[in-house]
Amino acid sequence: MGTVYLARDTQLDRPVALKVLPSDFAAVPELRARFMRETRLAAGFSHPNIVPVFAIEDHDDVLAFAMGFVEGESLAARVAREGPLAQRDAVRLLQDVAYALAYAHGRDVVHRDIKPDNIMIERATSRALVMDFGIARAITPVDDRPGLTRIGEVVGTPEYMSPEQAVGDAIDGRADLYSLGLVAWFALVGRAPITGDSTQQILVRQLTEAVPPLASVRPDLPAALCAVVDRCCVKDADDRYPDAEALVEALDATQLAVDVPVSVRLLVPDLTSVLVRAVVAPLLFFYGNDEMGRTGNVTIFMLSLIALALLWVRALSTRQELRRLVRAGFTVDVLQRLFTEVQSERDAVRAQRRLDPDVVRRRRRRVLLASALLLWQGATLVLIMQGRIGDGAGVVRGRTGALIVFGTLLGCAMAITVLASSPFRRPVVEQLFCMVWIGRIGRALLTVFGGKPDKSITPSAPLPRATTTARSRAAAREPTTVDASARRVTVPPSLDGLAASIETLQERVARLEDQRGS
Repeated sequence: MGTVYLARDTQLDRPVALKVLPSDFAAVPELRARFMRETRLAAGFSHPNIVPVFAIEDHDDVLAFAMGFVEGESLAARVAREGPLAQRDAVRLLQDVAYALAYAHGRDVVHRDIKPDNIMIERATSRALVMDFGIARAITPVDDRPGLTRIGEVVGTPEYMSPEQAVGDAIDGRADLYSLGLVAWFALVGRAPITGDSTQQILVRQLTEAVPPLASVRPDLPAALCAVVDRCCVKDADDRYPDAEALVEALDATQLAVDVPVSVRLLVPDLTSVLVRAVVAPLLFFYGNDEMGRTGNVTIFMLSLIALALLWVRALSTRQELRRLVRAGFTVDVLQRLFTEVQSERDAVRAQRRLDPDVVRRRRRRVLLASALLLWQGATLVLIMQGRIGDGAGVVRGRTGALIVFGTLLGCAMAITVLASSPFRRPVVEQLFCMVWIGRIGRALLTVFGGKPDKSITPSAPLPRATTTARSRAAAREPTTVDASARRVTVPPSLDGLAASIETLQERVARLEDQRGS
């Protein structure tokens, strides 16, 4: 439909995206009318997950409109650059697009071309924005002139087109939900679920072949998320979610998009540090005490006292931060659930790495190099101690020999570290964190050291997005009430009620005009 340029609004001095209809298309009345219709539809939208339209330019054979410039990249570019999205990022993207669709469907507009290229991801906030309503069709047409998009005309992208759209049937918002389900499948897997060598082949597969269950290609994903995506991808529109609002509510019910506040995220490494020091410092203390009793060497014992002092200082600062969160309304249950969410994010990143062939290839190469280094340095160390290299154990007594032994031990330590720390599994410290702070021991410790919440403060602990209703978050309808003349007036949600309200207002205006005339 057009070419998009990065431009600058000289009057407001801001960057904009300028979409220009090609001159040979602009000369065709039908395409020009469709382009103008896109502008009118998109310009009437005001939603945080829809790219706004600012102005239109119509000069001779140049037809263009300026829309908001999103500092970021499309979903297609993100997946191509980084591979499949992490679980939490995919859920947030799915929710953002569902909010935008609920808003558009509430205004009787179907997008009809939801695909990865039409979803922008803002770099600063990771917010998803829907763009390009160029082929959207009003469910209630206001312009029936020949040439405009109408029932029976197949428009869209075959890989993400619903079956009813592929055959030119009448469509509603559920067609966008099918496309969104395929987009979510693509975002989580890294490829489109239905492809082919030609447009005709893809359309036939959209009509006849079921979309592979998401769990069959991503068994690591939660069953609740797979169920949501799979329901969007069913062929029969009646078996999908009835509207985008229902999809948002289903996503909220999975509780997979918990927003973890920064204060809780900062508490996680503090608790981990306290836990590690609580394990190391006592062991060092008992070993130092035993060493001092046997040999009289107090060095290790003094180091253990320093470690215990550092543990005490870190524990006090962490306890203060924990009490601050508890006073702000974070209960022990909420804190443990947020800790679980942080750990789930880490596990999702590791699962994503397993699907990246470049990461797997680099890991395999590092394992081979580390294994070779460990064998080499280990064999060297054994030969030194057996006296086959240098003077055996006497090498350690010389300065040069001691450096050689130190380098050998360092090489062995580096190789063991590389082999032990895998990007695909939890490190020991994370396993220890989960075992203590997310379990019963952690519940008891958090209860004891967290103190009691301040009853005068309203709990501010974040919950999943279901804490506010999905329908209000989607903002798909007009506000249910407006403030007029210092009183609340209820706006009927249905079209019939809205028409009756308009007639009532017209009667009031007529009475006012009569009073003014009299």
